[in-house]
Amino acid sequence: MNHDELLWKYIDGDCSPEEAAQVERRLAEDPGFKREWAQRARLHQQLQQQEPEQPSLRFARNVMDRLPNLYRKLDISPLISPFWQKALGGVAGALLLAYFALVFNVIETAGPGQGGQIPAIEAFVDTLAGLPTQALSIVSALSVGYILLTFADRKLKERFG
Repeated sequence: MNHDELLWKYIDGDCSPEEAAQVERRLAEDPGFKREWAQRARLHQQLQQQEPEQPSLRFARNVMDRLPNLYRKLDISPLISPFWQKALGGVAGALLLAYFALVFNVIETAGPGQGGQIPAIEAFVDTLAGLPTQALSIVSALSVGYILLTFADRKLKERFG
């Protein structure tokens, strides 16, 4: 630390005890250093007694007039684009339809010896039964994620505009 910084730290009272001892020793030994310290201490005292300068009213008005431009409303776009919302909504709908078709098929086959089933539903259920379980769980996880993201997106739009 240079001589000027140390002197200002001493005047401000921010010195460590070792630094303060160093400055006091130098004040006792060096009259030029003592003169410098006296000038700076006087300047410091005068600055402390001075009132802070107030900006003009025109300056304050200019700043206040510019504030609305600084804090414009943010353009918040949806988290998911409308295309993907529709695509994931279709997948979620297909998954829901598949689930009900599966439930309907289980109920029909468990019933007491009733007639034939609807062939389109039977073919759809057979197709779903042929898919790996992991594929169905991935599609269901994506569907649930889509629903949660859509819900969060709507809540954020309500809150932030």
